[in-house]
Amino acid sequence: MRIRGISIIFFLNIYTVGLSQYLANPSFEGTPIHDYPPPGWQTCGTYSTPDTQPESVFQPPSDGNSYLGMTCRGPDAWAPNTWEDVQAEFLIPLSVDSCYRFQIDLSYEDEVLLYNMLPSIAKFYGTDEDCQKKDLLWGSPTIGTEEWVTYEFNIHPQDFDYEYLIIETYYALENPHWGYLLYDNIIIEPYPLIDLGNDTTLILCENDSLILDPGSDFAEYLWQDGSVNPTFTVDTTGVYWVEVTTSDGCSAIDTINVTVEEYIDMVSEMIDSTLVCEGQEIDIWISVLNGAEPYSYEWTNLPDTTESVTIIADTTMYYYVVVTDNCGMTVIDSVKIVVVENPEIDLGNDTLICIDGSYTLDAGSGFFGYLWQDGSTGSTLEINQPGLYWVQVTSLMGCTSTDSIQIDLFPAIPLDIGNDTTLCEGETVTFNAGEGFVDYIWQDSSSDSTFTASTTGTYWVTVTDDNGCHATDTVYASFLSPPEISLGSDTSFCSGIDFYLTPGSGFISYSWQDSSTSEYYQVTEEGLYYVTVDNGCGEDTDSVYVEENPSPEVDLGNDTTLCGNESLMLEPGSFDSYLWQDNSTYPFYNVTNTGVYSVEVTNGYNCAASDEIYVIISNPQVNLGDSSFVCDGESVVLDAGGGFASYLWQDGSTNQTYTVNTAGTYWVTVIDDVECEGYGEVNFDLRYAPSFDLGPDRGFCSGDTIVLNAPDGDYGIYWNGEPGNSSYVISQEGEYTLSLVNECDSVTDEIYIEEYPLPYVDLGEDQVIFPGDEIILDAGEGFDEYVWQDGSGQSYYVVTENNIDAENPYYYVEVTQGICKSTDTVKIELFEVWVPKVITPNGDDINDVFLPDLTKWQGINKHEMIVFNRWGEKVWESTDFESGWDGKRNGRYVSEGTYFWVLEVYYGPELTKQTLKGSLSVLGTND
Repeated sequence: MRIRGISIIFFLNIYTVGLSQYLANPSFEGTPIHDYPPPGWQTCGTYSTPDTQPESVFQPPSDGNSYLGMTCRGPDAWAPNTWEDVQAEFLIPLSVDSCYRFQIDLSYEDEVLLYNMLPSIAKFYGTDEDCQKKDLLWGSPTIGTEEWVTYEFNIHPQDFDYEYLIIETYYALENPHWGYLLYDNIIIEPYPLIDLGNDTTLILCENDSLILDPGSDFAEYLWQDGSVNPTFTVDTTGVYWVEVTTSDGCSAIDTINVTVEEYIDMVSEMIDSTLVCEGQEIDIWISVLNGAEPYSYEWTNLPDTTESVTIIADTTMYYYVVVTDNCGMTVIDSVKIVVVENPEIDLGNDTLICIDGSYTLDAGSGFFGYLWQDGSTGSTLEINQPGLYWVQVTSLMGCTSTDSIQIDLFPAIPLDIGNDTTLCEGETVTFNAGEGFVDYIWQDSSSDSTFTASTTGTYWVTVTDDNGCHATDTVYASFLSPPEISLGSDTSFCSGIDFYLTPGSGFISYSWQDSSTSEYYQVTEEGLYYVTVDNGCGEDTDSVYVEENPSPEVDLGNDTTLCGNESLMLEPGSFDSYLWQDNSTYPFYNVTNTGVYSVEVTNGYNCAASDEIYVIISNPQVNLGDSSFVCDGESVVLDAGGGFASYLWQDGSTNQTYTVNTAGTYWVTVIDDVECEGYGEVNFDLRYAPSFDLGPDRGFCSGDTIVLNAPDGDYGIYWNGEPGNSSYVISQEGEYTLSLVNECDSVTDEIYIEEYPLPYVDLGEDQVIFPGDEIILDAGEGFDEYVWQDGSGQSYYVVTENNIDAENPYYYVEVTQGICKSTDTVKIELFEVWVPKVITPNGDDINDVFLPDLTKWQGINKHEMIVFNRWGEKVWESTDFESGWDGKRNGRYVSEGTYFWVLEVYYGPELTKQTLKGSLSVLGTND
């Protein structure tokens, strides 16, 4: 093990930081659980597994929701003198010759699961091999505080990239002991960090420059021009960079693009001169181009120092501003604000109006617009109610003014000419409106303060007071004559029915034959009845004889209850007429619904009587639902419904509900509170949840497909979450799921289908074999099985002229690797050119021409034939040997004798060259 020299910086601040980009889970986030490391971390040791906390300890995390806990063990442990560690793979390896700053929060726990723990140390390793602790990056001081402490150290890989980080808890003392450390919030950053700032565009004033400063904490500096100062002065456009190196040999580079623009004199723009209304608020602004930012602003007689100011204009005047840029150059600009006077408006003083009067408010003429409080826009407003009224007027210049007026009411006029009254004919009554009014008008247009009435009628007066307000009062006067009454002709009444006599209302007194004094008299028996009345202006008497007739007796019976389909016919008896509650007039009534039924009957005396009966029709209904099913291992609760007096199920149970867990017919009888009976029945089938297994993972060969089949059954089938059929054709590698769904459950299984590449076999291009040669076809090594066209099973095949088949010159092999097979075929033809040895060019058309056997000429793409005599002279040359030589030279037959030929042929797609030589005997020539 190597131990590197490391710079160590201790930070005692407790704080929360963000996630590192180098580790998948730098803050040890996960579900707190004992003996399981956080996700993204694995243990390298074999004795026990670290913990995701807080689970058995209760220290709050320094970052996120969880952290890592690891122990070291003393000699009394079940695995004595051992310690725990974890490893995580870097998402981005820490590169050789690069430097990094590593930060972590550490804490200590003094008791875990009843074990007393001592302070311990943490060790950090970098490595390029799984669980191999090669480079010790840092060993912590003894961690003995129960608060989080943040530690930093630098990392500088030198021999290899760090692909893994390993952390372990170790003994702080000389001898092994129990200890428990907590880890949270790893942050890894490149080191050192420098920043020259963002690319910038600036204007430099005369004799100014830009100082680039990467910081003063570095041992060495190297700028783009080779200078080595801590800062660099910029006065021209360019790309500037610096490389800094720390005292421990770590370096970093940063670059900045600086654009220095030429100074251009400032140009200003202000708002145009503006008309405003008196007291109006207005924004004045100036816009500046060019120069060198930032700008400063100085407004004359205004405290503002910004590019815009807000003023309340009351007089016409100029506003000036001086703008100074970063280079000290100035520009002056101004704007004139013209103030227009607001219009004058006066609605007058607050005033009073009469209760029944009105008042016209006049805002005056000559304004461009008007707006009253009710939204109206005329120059006047007619009012008749008290209140606060206002108007806003707008001048032709668009300026506005507002005025308001309070309107109240004059006191009401106290006018009362008395109550309605009644007098006898010949009497008079005087109505008095009171004194002090300006004007009186009675209903007959008379104008005195009083009015005397002697006839029945309505009398009124309207008075006017000093304010011009009006009031009116009205009274009704009745003048009565002596009374005249009539009790009517002799009559009759029905026994048991209330019957009353009355002479009419409005009299002062009533006196009946029995000295009773009510307006109405109830007749209870047959006899002569009379009454005397007095209206204050006289008396009158009348009498009538009243006969008593018998009333009918009707009885519909007692209230009753009907169950199910029972019916009831109501028959009140024999009478002259009938009137039921629904206005029907039959002597009977058929009851079909629960309700109150009534009948009024009339006898021959036209006397009526009535009776009613309340009938309850109860037909208890039980709805156990449609026939259904119950899943194996589950249950369904049948509910007969509430509100019944009793329940009886098929097994004798008496609850409102019944639990079904097997197939069968289930029924219940219910009785309601009026002792009517109801019945319900339902059938249940027993069904089973789907159960299947796609089997082990499988594979198929590239270019082929594989078919997965769902088991038979009444299921909903979903392949990879999509509805499908019972079979599923797969042509791509991947994980596939089958979900079977029925009423009882949804079950899913998954299988991984691997696509195996086809074995690659190549017998090469088609070839030509020459007599005496052989061609070895090599299918390659490493296949599980070979099958050639002749059934042989070796990895190669030898082709010679002896085993070549001119009729079928094709050779193939099938190779097998695993479950996949591939084939290749090659064509091999025997090169065998036949050239005649003798010709007889004598003109008999038999063997006259020197040419090849064309049946053995296949595959030749080009050629050249040359014929020589025995002295080596060329007598014939051609690239069209197929047409032949007729034995002539320069138009004359050659002499008989022996000749020699050379044939060059180019065979196959590769134009394989072959040179053939032979002799030719020429016989029978005429020359």
